[in-house]
Amino acid sequence: MAPACAQAAAQQPVGHVLHTEVNVQTVDVRVTDKHGDDVHGLTPNDFTIRESGKRQEIAFFDAGAAPVTVAVLVDSSASVSQSSKAGSAAQVAAEFMRIARPGDRIYAMDFTERTGPFERLTAEQLRNPGGVTVPAARGSGSAVYDAIATAICRLRHSKNPRQAIIVITDGIDEHSRLSLSQLVDAIRSQRAQLFLIGLHSKSQFRFQGHIDPTIALVTGHDIDNPDYVFYRLAEEAGAATFVLNTESGLQKALKAVSDTLNAEYTLAYYPPRSSWKVRKIEVKVKRHGMRVLASRTIASNQDTDEIVRYSPGTCNVSPAAYPYAYEARISGKPQHEIYRDDFSDPHSGWPNHPESHYVAGGYELSTAEHASKEAVAPAPGLLPSASMGGVFAPASPNSASHASSYRQNVIAAYGPPWADFRVFANVKAEYEPPLQWNAYPKFSPPVRAAAGLVFRINQNGYYALLVSPAAEDQRMLAFELVARAFVGDSYAEWVILPWTTVAHDSPLDAQLSVQAVGDQITLFIDGRQVGTARDDRFDSGYSGFIVSAPTHAKFSDLLLERESVQR
Repeated sequence: MAPACAQAAAQQPVGHVLHTEVNVQTVDVRVTDKHGDDVHGLTPNDFTIRESGKRQEIAFFDAGAAPVTVAVLVDSSASVSQSSKAGSAAQVAAEFMRIARPGDRIYAMDFTERTGPFERLTAEQLRNPGGVTVPAARGSGSAVYDAIATAICRLRHSKNPRQAIIVITDGIDEHSRLSLSQLVDAIRSQRAQLFLIGLHSKSQFRFQGHIDPTIALVTGHDIDNPDYVFYRLAEEAGAATFVLNTESGLQKALKAVSDTLNAEYTLAYYPPRSSWKVRKIEVKVKRHGMRVLASRTIASNQDTDEIVRYSPGTCNVSPAAYPYAYEARISGKPQHEIYRDDFSDPHSGWPNHPESHYVAGGYELSTAEHASKEAVAPAPGLLPSASMGGVFAPASPNSASHASSYRQNVIAAYGPPWADFRVFANVKAEYEPPLQWNAYPKFSPPVRAAAGLVFRINQNGYYALLVSPAAEDQRMLAFELVARAFVGDSYAEWVILPWTTVAHDSPLDAQLSVQAVGDQITLFIDGRQVGTARDDRFDSGYSGFIVSAPTHAKFSDLLLERESVQR
């Protein structure tokens, strides 16, 4: 944490301090006694600062009297539990406004995978917090890292040199262009202090109890474990963290943030030139029994804009500088974009695990349980999910012995999350052991060995076109269209089109295609339309592949065409 020196700002224009004297390094310090109470009345002579072991001369000092610019960021993504939602960004900012001091500037921003407007609350709103309104961000996923980086950029020109960013989130980040390490560097390089207020995720996301740095979504992609996110931001970026356990927890956390800002001392010095990317700072108080809370590491003196690249003229993290892997494979005009992947490049963004991985000439999924054990060992039981929704359900211990070697379903999905599209892919499936139609009834829900396409997969569920050799004649092909909504540890299923048999030369070697426009879904096998239906449960999301026990299948030549629809 490195806010600019408050006393210097009081003596000369803020722009002079922040832009001319770019080598001034500031540190926020909180001092408590052995009882944990804040210690007030200290002077510069009570402190010593060392950078990388070398003592530095204190050039500026402030005892918490300077006003603060505060940005309140609220995560409104679908992963956040309804019972722990903090309210809108406007409501949370209004709560903080009640304890803000005269001269403080309060901003608020809602975010999902997108960021809403960064709104400053007016003096009139400070006097009447009930009238505060901040537009919501559209979307359902979450990009926590990008939202914090946007706030850092927005605060660069604040008139108050003391700054704070309050982020209220469950820590689940599926969509940020920035990595966690890049965000840590950005926070170290800037002035605002970071305060994290932790919300609980929905129960079906099952993040609690996982200790690995990453955890897997139902789509097969890994994201940072939310507990690990909070840990790294606290340990490496100096963030103060709070976890809400009660309805009154938010008010207590906001009061703790306010108390921290009011009790802090701001110290500043001119650091020596250093080629090190990260430098260690140590602050001590020359009084016995005092505890010092301060940032321990900072980035080398750089403008944050050099560490995080933003789109020209905005504070949005640059898609050109930090592209999603699939974006390089999109072509065509905006009205008719096309996404292709032949899976010849193992770095094109799809999950790469033993159960879902690149192979020569395509991409393979397998339900074989032994494949999972060869991967980074998942926690026992269920693999969690986030905005893609749902969970992988492992084989039930009550299943038949041959079924216990397989997972119920394995899904992999990636690419642009379009609403209206047509998707094509070739599939070639095999079964081990030889196909037995009624061998797996004890999965919950029961499954039939199959492979196929998933589409519009999002935080609520997905559609699946499933195909399988016909039970009565394996020279025939059967297909089914289902909708599945994630419910706790499993899913609820609706059969939209029941198993239907069509003539086919091969047991399961076909081109599958789905056209989804609005609530109209049309199915194709080898270019021939085989079914159509209407369903409006899921309106947008990712496309990909699915296999159901006991199956492994190879998919190739994926093509996703965006449909331009007037609504």
